[in-house]
Amino acid sequence: MNVFFSALGAALAESIISFSGAALIIFGEEKMKRLAHFTVSFAVGALLSVSLFELIPEALASSGKTFESLAIFIFGGIFLFFILEKFFIWYHHHGEDTEVSSYTHLILWGDFLHNMIDGIIIGLAFLTDVRLGFLTTAAIIFHEIPQEISDFGVLIHAGLEKEKALLYNFLISLSTIFGVLLTFALGDLLRPFLPYALLVAAGNFIYIAVADLMPELHESSSFRHGISQIIFIILGAILVIVPGLFFE
Repeated sequence: MNVFFSALGAALAESIISFSGAALIIFGEEKMKRLAHFTVSFAVGALLSVSLFELIPEALASSGKTFESLAIFIFGGIFLFFILEKFFIWYHHHGEDTEVSSYTHLILWGDFLHNMIDGIIIGLAFLTDVRLGFLTTAAIIFHEIPQEISDFGVLIHAGLEKEKALLYNFLISLSTIFGVLLTFALGDLLRPFLPYALLVAAGNFIYIAVADLMPELHESSSFRHGISQIIFIILGAILVIVPGLFFE
C-alpha cells in the first residue's frame, strides 16, 4: 500500500509542475528561454541514464532473457513514440487553420494523453521498485518543466486568458494520476509484462532525449552555453547513477 501512495504522490508532484508555466508571467519569455536550456540539458542526462542504467538492466534481470531477444521492445518504444509525435504534429498543424477554440482543444487532448502515458510509466516503475519509481519521476519532471512552459505559451497564443491557461494545464496534467491509478488497478494483469513495458518506457525516454531535447540544445552556438549544457547533462546523469551505486 505504501508503494501505491508513493506512486500517487509522485504523480501529484508531476501534475503540480504544470504551474511552471506561471514562470513566463513572473520572469518573462526571454529569461525563461535561457533557463530552459539548462533544464533541458539536465533532462537529457536524467532520461538517458534512467533508460540505460535503470529501466533496461531491471527489465533484463527480471525477465532472465538476453538483451538481443528483448531489444525489439526498445526499438518498438522508440518507433511507437515517433508515430505518436507525428500524429500530434499533424493535428497541431491541421488545427492552425481552424478557430482558436478548436486548436486549443487539440493541444489539451494531446497533453491529456501525454500526461497519462507519463503516469503509466511512473506506475510501472513503482510496481517494479520504489527507488526506480522516484528516479523515473525525477527524470519525467525535469523533462516536463520546459514542456509545460511551452504549452502555457501556446495556450496563451491560442487566445486563452493566463488564469484559464494555468487552470486548464493543471486539470489536464491530473491525467498523470489517472495513469498511475490505471496501472495499479491492472497491476496483477501487468506483472507478467512488466519487463517488456519497462523496455518500451526506456525506448520512450531515449526517443524524447535524442529526438526532442538534444536538437533544442543545438539552437545555441555559444561556447559558454555549450559548456553549461554539457555540465547539466552530466549532473542529470549523476542524479541517476550515484543513488544506484549506493542503493542497489
